[in-house]
Parts: sequence; C-alpha cells; structure tokens
Amino acid sequence: MTVDLRHPLPGRRPLVVGAARSGLAAARLLERHGAEVRIADRRFAGAEGGALAETVRREGVGAAGVADTVAALEGRDFVVWSPGIADTHAIAAAARRRGLPVISELELGYLAAHAPLLAITGTNGKSTTTDLTGALALAAGREVAVCGNIGRPICDVAESVSAAGLLVVEVSSFQLETVDRLRPFVATWLNLTPDHLERHGDLAAYAALKQRLFARQEETDWAVWNADDREVMAHRAGRASALTFSRAGAVAEGAYVDRGTITLAWRGGTEALMPARELRIRGAHNLANALAALATVLPLEIAPATLRETLRGYAGLEHRLEPVATVDGVAFVNDSKATNTASLEVALASFERPVVLIAGGRDKGQDFTPLADLVRRTVAHLVLIGEGAPRLAAAWPGVPFTVVPGLDVAVDAAFLHATRPWPGQRGADTVLLSPACASFDMFADYEDRGRRFKAEVARLQTQGVAS
Repeated sequence: MTVDLRHPLPGRRPLVVGAARSGLAAARLLERHGAEVRIADRRFAGAEGGALAETVRREGVGAAGVADTVAALEGRDFVVWSPGIADTHAIAAAARRRGLPVISELELGYLAAHAPLLAITGTNGKSTTTDLTGALALAAGREVAVCGNIGRPICDVAESVSAAGLLVVEVSSFQLETVDRLRPFVATWLNLTPDHLERHGDLAAYAALKQRLFARQEETDWAVWNADDREVMAHRAGRASALTFSRAGAVAEGAYVDRGTITLAWRGGTEALMPARELRIRGAHNLANALAALATVLPLEIAPATLRETLRGYAGLEHRLEPVATVDGVAFVNDSKATNTASLEVALASFERPVVLIAGGRDKGQDFTPLADLVRRTVAHLVLIGEGAPRLAAAWPGVPFTVVPGLDVAVDAAFLHATRPWPGQRGADTVLLSPACASFDMFADYEDRGRRFKAEVARLQTQGVAS
C-alpha cells in the first residue's frame, strides 16, 4: 500500500524521530496510510526502553522503536522530525547528507490536511491569540480545530476537519526548523524578542525561522504583521496580501485602537467594534493579542456582532495571568507560561500596584538586566526558585529577595511577604508566579509548574492562614 495524502510524500518508509506527543501523532497518521513506520528515540536504548515501548503501543502506534543513532536511517525514505529535538542532531545531519527529506510533524499535518490553516507565531502571546482566533471562528459557525504548539498535534486532527473547516495552529520556531512546503491561508506574526537563543544562536537566526511561515504563501493568502513591533516589520517577507494590527494608531487594513475603541479596517471601510476596556483579558499585551486575532479572522468576514460577543466573553487561557484565588486579601495569579523576559515584562505592566514575584527556573541564555528598573518599580519582594535564582538576584540589585528550594516554600514565603512585609519593605496585595525561565529544572513543563502552584495556593486556602 502506498502513502496517499492530499500532498505526496517522498516514500512509504519514514523514520519518525522522537516518541513524545508530536512524534506519536505523526506515526499514527502515517500508519493509517499504510506507511512502514520506524520510531527513533534515545530512551529506547536505556533503562526506559521497555516502558517507552509499552507507552507507544498504548498510544496506538505499532511501529518498531530503535535508538536515536544514524543507524536508524537504514532503509528509510524520509524523516519526520519532532520539535523538541534540535535539528542539529546527528540523524538530521546524516539524512541531509544522504539526500533524505527531513520534515516537521507540523508539515506532515499540513500535507494531510483538507482544511486551510490559520497559523500564528511569535515570541509571546501565541497560545492566547491562537485560542481566541479559534473561538472567533467557532462562534461564526465554522468547523474548527485548534492545534499545534498549543496542545493537540496537528497530525491528530488534520484529517478530521473537512475542507470547509479551519485548522487554527500555534506555530513555534522549533516546528519551523524543518518545514519546506508549509503554506497557511493566513499567517500571523505577533512579535519578536530574544528567546530560545540557546538553540537558535542569535536573534537573526530566530527571525529567519519565523519568516519560513510566510515563504510559500501566494497573493491569495494573507500575512498579518504587528505594526507596533519594529523587528517584525523589519523582517516581513513573502508574497501574501498584508494585514496589520496596532495599539498605537490606525492601519490601512487590519485591526487597531482608535481613542480607546477597537476598530476594524477592511476593504476600504472601517467598523468601530467595541471599547477596548470591555475585553475580559487584562493587560496591554492581551489587547494586542485580541487585535491580532481580529486581523487573522478578517478574511473570514465574520459578522461584527459575533466578534463583539465572543471578545466580551473570552476569559483567556490557563497559566496566562490566570487568577487563582484570594487568600486573606492576597490575590494569587498564575503566569507560568511566562518563560522569558518579554513575558515577565508584560505581566508586571499589567498590575497597578507592586507584587510579590515568584521567578526563576532554567535559564535560556537571556539577559535579565534590562528589566532591573521595571522590577525595582513593580516588585515589593522577589521569591526565587530553580537554577536561575542566582542570575536573577544578581541582575536585579536593590530588590529584596529570598531564595527557596521549592514551589511549596515559595508560595509560603510570598504569602508572608505580601501580608507581613519586613520593616522598610513595601506591602503587596498580589502574589505573581511569572518565572521568566523554563520549567525543566524542576517540573515536567510550564503546565505542571502552574498546576503545582495552584495546588499550593489551594493548600493555603485550606489551612486558613490568618494575615
């Protein structure tokens, strides 16, 4: 049996590299089409091999599992790459030397999809914008699957959505390392600030990866740019028709704010949609996310009343400035998705009064010093965790701080400094978890970190600690 997808593949004997969520989704899709799949993962060669093989079977994949060595390429026609593995890996290098195509799980999903893609990338705000874009399209009666970096791999949903539907896809720079034929109907670039430099090297290389989202678009497609971000505007590329969004002023076509009113510009006309203050999601960055989502769905020509109703009801995502609980007058906010300095910056700007900030984790090669003045103005006390704690303390001199060994102690310490500040320190009525670092030194991922934080806050509530 040959592999029969909407777009042809370069053979029927793929090697899928990586047996995590994306890799397993790719293997399932390929097996449904009769491909002879092999999966390579470093864990197959170690003590975890037996358990991983059982997990693969439980996930509905019948492929053979092998170690992630160059020998895994023998007899293979092409390689499907998982985003969690850098494409500098020896298998990728050897495949390219042999002339074997290396494609991402994202691209495989695109090749199998019946529905057009609305694809959203950027350093920050991708998940919220992707989710809101999906909500707007769904409210308009479209068949929608929200997928990609936000949770469900595109390969798990690509073939279940009809040609009349939409795939709304969050796209990361990791996924874009190995795309060649990807062509979204709408591609949106939210912002560009330094991130993942330990993998990509520098900002120019990072930006070049983002540009790949637009490289295969045609004039009948749409590219959405952030007019307020100089880096994004400097790196515009491709042939698609342009839309923009801006919090700072009017745009020719797209979405913007005019004297406090969210406004749409489309086909030569404008529509005053709603006051920006009516958005449920807080902060200037979320206003930008809402504008980006509106610009992304403009080509769908959704009724303004539907857009208004959806925006007024949209409460945001878990782990993105998520209100958790109030304990003895202290509000706890979960912003665990803030894994870089740009995310922390927008989080701190979202509060009118100083906060007690829980930060730290695995450093990703970032420079924390540019935030020093902002942290001094907006943070009453720092509670630092994880591998990055010493660097954060050194980068933000003059801010009182406590270093603790774990999140349970961090929540207790933050609550203490919010309710009983030491002499000479400012009080605070909010404890904010916004780590500015990756989670992998202490947690499975940022979601695990955020849920552990919420569990510790629930413990405080149960204890009924008095202020």
